[in-house]
Amino acid sequence: MDIAFFNGRYIPKDDVNISPDDRGFLFAEGIYEVVRWYEGFFYDMESHLARMKRSLRETLIQWTEEDSFPVIAGELIRLNNLENSSALIYLQVTRGSAKRTHSFPVPPVSPTVYAFARDFVPENTGKESGIGIMLKEDIRWSRCDIKSVALLPNTLCFQEAVGKGFFECAFVRNGIITECSHSNIFFVKKGIVYTHPESVYVLSGVTRKNIMRVARKAGIPVKEEAISEKMLGDIQEIFITNTSGEITPVIAVDSLIIADGLPGPVTRIIRERFNDEICSFKHSPTALS
Repeated sequence: MDIAFFNGRYIPKDDVNISPDDRGFLFAEGIYEVVRWYEGFFYDMESHLARMKRSLRETLIQWTEEDSFPVIAGELIRLNNLENSSALIYLQVTRGSAKRTHSFPVPPVSPTVYAFARDFVPENTGKESGIGIMLKEDIRWSRCDIKSVALLPNTLCFQEAVGKGFFECAFVRNGIITECSHSNIFFVKKGIVYTHPESVYVLSGVTRKNIMRVARKAGIPVKEEAISEKMLGDIQEIFITNTSGEITPVIAVDSLIIADGLPGPVTRIIRERFNDEICSFKHSPTALS
């Protein structure tokens, strides 16, 4: 029996009941956060907590117990017997339940807070030789920096990519490649790693931030500069990053084969250094838990 957290209580997941008047259901007025459990520790929980708080501020959702997220996550791992598993914690906070109207409830109502834990197979498993991604014009809104539950454009585009045999969909806005449907994207040109700078058009990925740190520590230069679709022919390597898949090499974009169609040396070095870091934290989990 799976145990979830719902509005201050740990209860069987099947017993969770959310009102049909919840503004997350009616208006997608909610934010979410996902953190990964590595068989003994959470990876960079501090950054996940900070991003969650920022999303709450940007959406004007007030959750007075926001600092309890790490405790909730740890308790869900324990209650679901996932201590020795690879697992994900999903947390969602909506504005709460109220009579349907476009204006916010007055007085404010309590937010709806829901979280669950599940074991999983990392997205990059079996994809060491690389993946193909699809390019598509970015149809999302202009606040992609908020980790909002309003993900219909993301899911539509991702499903289109899957239907065409691709692993991910990368978005293009005004000729610039920004990010993917649920990943950040990196490019390598002449040994330098490029990724879109933080802005309202990309999510500030926790894995993204740590990959840049790991690369720089390895002596690999990193530039937060945008790459245009027209520049793809000059790119030697591409990889995507996210919490559930860490680092996944990209060897094809639409019909364009990147370099020789194999993961490049810079990507391999960064993956090795990231894996080394994860292994070191398993022996000293307080470093980034």
